[in-house]
Amino acid sequence: MSHAAHDRASRNNRVRILHLTDLHLRQAIPGTATKAERLSRAMPAALERLSAKLPALAADVVALTGDLLDVPDVEAGGLGGNDAPPSPALAQHAEADYRLMKDWLESTGLPYLVIPGNHDHEAIYDRVFGAPPAVRDLAGVRFVAFRDELDADRTPLRTGARRALFEEAVAGGGMDGPWQVHLQHYMIHPPTVAGWRYNYRGSRRMKRMIEQAGRVRAVLSGHYHPGSLAVSRDGVHYSVPPAFCSAPHPFRLMDVAADGTVSYRDVCVDGPAPAKERR
Repeated sequence: MSHAAHDRASRNNRVRILHLTDLHLRQAIPGTATKAERLSRAMPAALERLSAKLPALAADVVALTGDLLDVPDVEAGGLGGNDAPPSPALAQHAEADYRLMKDWLESTGLPYLVIPGNHDHEAIYDRVFGAPPAVRDLAGVRFVAFRDELDADRTPLRTGARRALFEEAVAGGGMDGPWQVHLQHYMIHPPTVAGWRYNYRGSRRMKRMIEQAGRVRAVLSGHYHPGSLAVSRDGVHYSVPPAFCSAPHPFRLMDVAADGTVSYRDVCVDGPAPAKERR
């Protein structure tokens, strides 16, 4: 992180995470999302307006939890459930849009964490973003990022190496140290009743493991466009900001204090000043 961000975090005795999710961006990719409220083609301009607000937001880290692009479902590939190679035109357009996203993240001057979602194309995403470490210590917080999969019924799963990473993180072992913040596209908690499988298979057990460990202070997700926030009895925040792709382009600021206390503010690019901090 920059010296300025490190000094600010130390001075305020907290780490501020700017969490946004579900942009569904299309610029080079033709057309727009199938749902009218997903303003795919308005995303580059919305990101520029967000950039203008960054100095006042005083964030230390940017976290983006999936669905950067709105790749057409028939060619979503990878996380989207279709393993067929993309058409040459789609590959070219999606790569251009991922580079636009990476350029924007770099332009913030802040360290960032980013994972793909089910509307991304995993292979093309990797071509641009590569495979950053799943565990990163930034600004005094340990971030653990998960890239999970969907089963045949499009239910999120955490299996194999990702499951092993999760169990190692919550158990401690070689990860004792800073407070943890977990990132994934799908939801662990709260359960949803929207008729779509937003929550992991086995999410109740995952939640129980997180809360028994006492190391994780926030679980950042996306996928559920209305957004939600649930807080466990011991103060774990399960946070899903509303989808950034819909006006007025919301996101969430989360502060993790040195004692593990978490507070948050919901903010919009095209809206009033941030609401009063809530815990």
